[in-house]
Amino acid sequence: MGMRKPDGEQRTSPVTGAYVLVRSRRRTIGLEVRPDATILVRAPVRTPVWYVESLLREKAGWIEDKLTKARSHVSLLPRHDFLTGERFRYLGREWPFVVVAFQETALTFDEKTGFSLDMAAFDRGEVVFEEWYRAQARELLAERVHHYAPLVGVSVPRLRITGAKRRWGSCSTSGTVGFAWRLIMAPMDVVDYVVVHELAHLREMNHSSRFWEVVAGVIPDHSTRRRWLKDHGGMLTI
Repeated sequence: MGMRKPDGEQRTSPVTGAYVLVRSRRRTIGLEVRPDATILVRAPVRTPVWYVESLLREKAGWIEDKLTKARSHVSLLPRHDFLTGERFRYLGREWPFVVVAFQETALTFDEKTGFSLDMAAFDRGEVVFEEWYRAQARELLAERVHHYAPLVGVSVPRLRITGAKRRWGSCSTSGTVGFAWRLIMAPMDVVDYVVVHELAHLREMNHSSRFWEVVAGVIPDHSTRRRWLKDHGGMLTI
């Protein structure tokens, strides 16, 4: 699930500008304006380009509205220089950050004071934060997978933490579930939704109605949590 970067043909429309055309066995055309302000068109294999671009012209107003919103979100993305006073996300909250001298560990976190980075690790701020987030993600997601597996009706699978930037979770046919470490920045209810989503794929390796019935049986408000991730997932970055 999530927002992995699609493989497709880069094209340009005189109406909307650049877009990505992905051809597949689907029967209908799908149009999406992604959180990074790119346009994605999914179309049946034999769909002519002129027909795709006629759809883009027809939907030009809708596309522009979506692009405006997406660009405003992109402009609000965190830009961290690892300076005292900045804020970093963790489990749905933005926590204060300070740089300190002579701290025993490179990065520490306290629920009262937030994050503190040792001055000696300042030049490695991004690496240190990613290592910390990965460690927290592995611990928390392992616990949530163990909690939800019996509720979904599956055995506890192998767990993998990934560096994926656009895909929050994955499930392989070999029975391994993977989660992006950035997910640890999301609210707990969103984390739980992604966990259940991937565990449900161990029963239904698709997004059929049966799959969503499995998800809804454990997370009845899954659509709300999914919407949060679609609207705010782009903010979950260092």
